[in-house]
Amino acid sequence: MTEPQGADAPLGVQPFHLLVYSDATVRGGAEMTLVAMLARLPEQIRVTVLGVESEVVEWIASHRPGSATEVLAPIANRSDVAGMRAHRRAFRRLRPDIIQFNLSATWSCQWAMAAALSIPGQRVVAVENSPLASEHSTSRRLKRWTSPRLAGHVAVGERTARMIEQSGELRPGSIGHLYHGVEIIEHDPPPRTGMLPIVGTIARHDPVKGIDVLLDALPLTDRPSSVVLIGDGPEHAALVEQCTRLGLDGRVEFRVVPWSERARDHLAGFDVFVLPSRLEGFPVTIMEAMLAGVPVVATDVGSVRESVRDGVTGLVVPPEDPAALAAAIDELVGDPDRRRAMGDAARADAEARFTLDATVAAYVALWQRVLAGPGSRVLLPTPR
Repeated sequence: MTEPQGADAPLGVQPFHLLVYSDATVRGGAEMTLVAMLARLPEQIRVTVLGVESEVVEWIASHRPGSATEVLAPIANRSDVAGMRAHRRAFRRLRPDIIQFNLSATWSCQWAMAAALSIPGQRVVAVENSPLASEHSTSRRLKRWTSPRLAGHVAVGERTARMIEQSGELRPGSIGHLYHGVEIIEHDPPPRTGMLPIVGTIARHDPVKGIDVLLDALPLTDRPSSVVLIGDGPEHAALVEQCTRLGLDGRVEFRVVPWSERARDHLAGFDVFVLPSRLEGFPVTIMEAMLAGVPVVATDVGSVRESVRDGVTGLVVPPEDPAALAAAIDELVGDPDRRRAMGDAARADAEARFTLDATVAAYVALWQRVLAGPGSRVLLPTPR
């Protein structure tokens, strides 16, 4: 995998040590946005990646050559005092200037974050990648304790930030938002094996991604198309069975992309990108599709409307609605000129609003504010 290995340093950035923490055990959208940002950081920022799964930690660190790595056993629950102490010792020993926690759900990293916040003077930042909330009262109480003590607290989208504040019973406006951009990569369309338009998606095979809703929508479509589902996960076998039950085996291709490859390289072969999620933050795959010049059909969840302009760069439909999803797919599959116009508009939008350079600059600005005010409460200003 070839990625840019650094960015021109913004003026005035002083060297500091950033420790990035992830409790992810698989590679997901939250980790994809993290590695893209790390690969472009100014060289004078020293990076350590700490997590609970060695394969994930090494994969994240591989995007930032020279990063130190460390793996700890996960903290099981509030009774795991030994695990919390081990995390606290590691944080103190590594002596980072800032610890940034990468949260894939609202309850992610919570006990590790509490351990970090127990260290006097330690600057801690949290990045919320999803509004997926916990129903456990202990998690909500811990969220209310950690949030006011953070030096920086941001979500990947404005609506996502408001949803997290509401579900966590946090002070309105207490979470800032910072859009994650992606690297601009030119894609050569792969060779076509058929004449039908290709409808595709890239998503973890998990109930939250709604791939089952897409499969339910396909028999309702009137326009012929081929369908490519890129991904894997706990729901994979059930989705394959559903595909067979619906008589879609000849129309749908399940494609698994190994970690050594970029799934986004397949986007240039799609005519329409579909993300039928039940819940999202600010999906990186939508921005990647837009940069590839592919129109998007997505559900109205999380901060999707902050990226997709309905009727201009794609179509936004209600979640859990196979009929609406089918109608939107038909609308684009049946109109090649509109597809091309939307794809062109999507690329122009993404290049103007969601570049990786702008994301890195925004993070550097946040970290500079954090470093300038020890113990202060820092929010990212409302977006660029």
